[in-house]
This record gives sequence, C-alpha cells and structure tokens, in this order.
Amino acid sequence: MSLSAENTPDNSTINHSTEPLLKVENLTVRFSVNRKGLFGKKEYLYAVDDVSFDLNRGETVGIVGESGSGKTTTALAIARLVNAHAGKVTMHGEDFLALEDEDLRRARARCQFIFQDPYSSLNPRLRAEAVVREPLDSLTTLSEAEKRESIDRLFAEVGLRHEQQRLFPHQFSGGQRQRIGIARALATRPDLIICDEPVSALDVAVQAQILNLLRKLQHDFGLTYLFISHDLGVVQHMCDKIAVMYMGKIVEYGDRLSLFNNPQHPYTKALLSAVPAVYRRRGESTERISIPGDPPDQITKPAGCRFANRCPMSMDVCTEDQPELTNITGSHRAACFLTQ
Repeated sequence: MSLSAENTPDNSTINHSTEPLLKVENLTVRFSVNRKGLFGKKEYLYAVDDVSFDLNRGETVGIVGESGSGKTTTALAIARLVNAHAGKVTMHGEDFLALEDEDLRRARARCQFIFQDPYSSLNPRLRAEAVVREPLDSLTTLSEAEKRESIDRLFAEVGLRHEQQRLFPHQFSGGQRQRIGIARALATRPDLIICDEPVSALDVAVQAQILNLLRKLQHDFGLTYLFISHDLGVVQHMCDKIAVMYMGKIVEYGDRLSLFNNPQHPYTKALLSAVPAVYRRRGESTERISIPGDPPDQITKPAGCRFANRCPMSMDVCTEDQPELTNITGSHRAACFLTQ
C-alpha cells in the first residue's frame, strides 16, 4: 500500500456542509488520583485539556499522537463513553453532552463507534447476526422484517456471506471480525462513525482491505469519520484534516497536504520523521528526529508548553507561558512560539 500526500485519493469531492456536523469546544476530561496522605489535597490527571475542533459532514478528521496523548480519551468523551469534566460537544446543533434519556438514545443512533480490538469488542456468546442486530434492537423502532432485511444488507455491504451470520466471533479471522464491527456501527445508518485505531490489531495486508472498505462505505453512504490512530501512514491515506495531540492538548491542526508537506510544530516534525520511507515523497528528507527525555507529569501540569522539556528548539518563554493554537495559513494552526 504505497501512499503519499500527493497520490492519496482526495475526499474533497464529497459535498461538505458549511455547518459542522460535529463541533468540539474546550473539551476537558480528568480522572481523580489517590490523595497523598489522609488529608492530602485531591489531585486530578488531565487526560484531555481544552481540546477544540470541527468536523464537517463527509470529512474524515484524524487525531494522532503517541500512547498517552489523549486521542482515544477524546473520542470516548465525544461518544459519552467516558464523562467529560468540561466543554461542549455539538452534534446536529444539539449539545450531545447535555442529552439524557430518550433524547440521548435518539442521538446515539447517529453516532457509532468502531473499536480497536476486533477480538474483544464482540460478545463471544452471540452469533454474528445477533452482534449486528444489537443496535437495531436498542436504538431503532424497525419491525422484525425490516431488521432482518437490514442485517442481510449490512453483511453484503461489508463483504461477508449470508451463511456467516450464524457463526460465532471465534470462527472468524481478525479482519472478518472487524467487518462485523463495521456492520454493527453501520446498522443505525449513523452520520458520524468514530474509528478508534480500527486496523492496529490487524496484519498489514488486512489493514489495507479494511481501510479501503471504510473509504468505499464513506463514498457510498456519505459517512463522516473521526479517525483515531498512531500510524501516520494510515492517517495520510484516510484523513482530510489531522489534529496532532501531545499530553492532552492539540499542538497542530491542518489539512493533510499542509500538515505533511509543511509541519510547523517540533513534535509533529519528529513524528513525521519516523514515517517509513514508503510513505514519503521522492526527494523528501529521511533524517530521523529523536525526542529526548520523558513527558511531564500530567497531574502537576507545567506552566508552559507541554513539549518544552523535550523540544530541541525550546526557548525561555516555552517554559513560562503556554502557546495558543494560532493560525498559520488557511486552516493550518500550531501551538508553538516559533510560529508566532
């Protein structure tokens, strides 16, 4: 699967709405940690800290970063699978974080999740047909005949045979299990699908098949993806826009071509330097940029830039003040004093 920022298919042919399908504003997720001593002050780990971005209908926005950057927690908070401490998530003009009961059930049908591990995300006691049927039973009012027709259609759309509906998850390969997970996510015909590392547990050849399936489904049904990954080659293939996260904050955001061809933040440059040569344009530098040291403590947050203690270009101001995510050109933004 040879990809580059120039030869990757462009999703811009999809008709994007001017109003964002998903608008995330100042999203913050924190987890309490054990106090130091009986009368110690309660402390919090900020996994996601003041994150904001938009996702237009028909687009794919990727969130990338190393393990612990907060990308998966961001996705889980948007889907309300973990509780947000602060912020606003607007979907179809509604504050998704404020919905309850029937309003929340109705909204969940429009936002579905594809999980990372196809081995653990499927109930081993249910046949494949029952796995795909679950969201239809809980989130729709379809008749039995309509559900049966929908399940048959979903299996065909993801490339599974009709007779495989009666099999249990352990009787499928990893790629086939992820196809079942995709069919389950498609069952309610959602507008937004959150893909959390959907191919990281699969072999490389199978990864390409699943990614091509996701792109085909997006083209056929006008789907919108929020795509979480640590693999920049995959993100380059799939995404229109990319947010780079480090220690719970977005440090750079831009369209695919701008970010890959002209990265601005030192952390983004270091990540891109690790991309295998097969994904590079001809003549592009292959020099590896190392990131020394360890990330700062997420409980005792530094006053300045989170990357300052590891950045080879750090200045005094970087340890004193926190840079804002400011515009560079077009939709390309970076949180770095070197660009301001």
